[in-house]
Amino acid sequence: MSNWPFRFLHASDFHLETPPFGVDEVPDHLMELFLAAPYRSAERVFDAALAENVDFVVLAGDLLDSRRTGPRGPLFLVEQFERLAQRDIRVYWAGGQIDPPEAWPPSMRLPKNVYLFAQGEPEQRVHRRADTAVARLIGASRLPQGRIKPQAFDPEHSGVFSIAVAHGRADLESIKASRVDYWALGGHHSRRTLCESMPTAHEPGSPQGRWPEEAGPHGYTLIDVDLERNVELKPASADVLRWETQRLVIGEEHTADGLEREMAGRVESLRQASPETDFLITWHVAGSGPLADALRRGTASGELLARLRDRFGQRRPAAWSVAVSVEPPARHRAAWYDEDTIRGEFLRQIERLSRESNESLDLEGFLSDASADGPARDLLLKTPEASRTNLLREAAALGVDLLFGEEAGS
Repeated sequence: MSNWPFRFLHASDFHLETPPFGVDEVPDHLMELFLAAPYRSAERVFDAALAENVDFVVLAGDLLDSRRTGPRGPLFLVEQFERLAQRDIRVYWAGGQIDPPEAWPPSMRLPKNVYLFAQGEPEQRVHRRADTAVARLIGASRLPQGRIKPQAFDPEHSGVFSIAVAHGRADLESIKASRVDYWALGGHHSRRTLCESMPTAHEPGSPQGRWPEEAGPHGYTLIDVDLERNVELKPASADVLRWETQRLVIGEEHTADGLEREMAGRVESLRQASPETDFLITWHVAGSGPLADALRRGTASGELLARLRDRFGQRRPAAWSVAVSVEPPARHRAAWYDEDTIRGEFLRQIERLSRESNESLDLEGFLSDASADGPARDLLLKTPEASRTNLLREAAALGVDLLFGEEAGS
């Protein structure tokens, strides 16, 4: 058993080589921040290690692809490692998919406080404080297949708290059956805890979200271990650009001014919660009625987006609106389904396909000859149920829009 409590920092997936992406245009006043975001967020991780006076830092892979960063990436990491060395903070690093040990430039020596685990069989290192063992770290850099074998990480001795360090996929039941106290994992870009206790298995995610699908706070995790080996996770943010997805539901009585006021309220709430963070917001509007129709069909959504950008996106910290999209309604006006029109027949067919989920959508005939045997065919023929439902709703909305002329007199 450890003779005293200790604290360490767990981080992974810096991906210094990859700035944020997934926007149609990057505004000029945010261009520099986009390019610098991976480095600034990673620097915040090291700032936290110093501010929290941690015993050591655990890095679980995919910090950088040095072929893509050029010298800047390794130089940055060496500089940060040296900052930790000045405070006698050690670093235990298991390489991931893009940063195996052999990828580190041989001309750039790692500081002595950094231990980079080799590939293959896990290595065991004992972290000491004043010559007393505090924790046993068992680590291995990722092999090409990326599969972790938890049984290989069992500690040689059970006297001190054990930490497995690895990047990749692992069977959860095998992790639960292991004799490791804490699994410091990497490979998932959003924070998640696979197992709460006995053992704890955790992925801190990337310090910086890269695209709209990686919404919400990103950062690192501080881990406190007490005398009884109880683990407390303390997630913290490090991102300098934060993706947000906001969904609003509107009805028949909603107006454009009312919707914009509600959006403004959401922006202010985000700013109050994280006043120093720049936000990239994707808006999803759901519902039905005249406003939903106007946003979906004409220039109204583009005009709304321009107003949001002008109002909230120009000052710093910015709340830049990436897009405004209108979700297709689950069902259109009831009277349309009874019409003796092309629109009515079309909607009835969509409704029938929605009810009869076992019936094929028969989309193969719409493929070009060039795509008939490629991945597009597989994608169309293996549509999951959730995607099928959304696809039919999108088709119904598009059909209604194209047949909009029939609404006259209906």
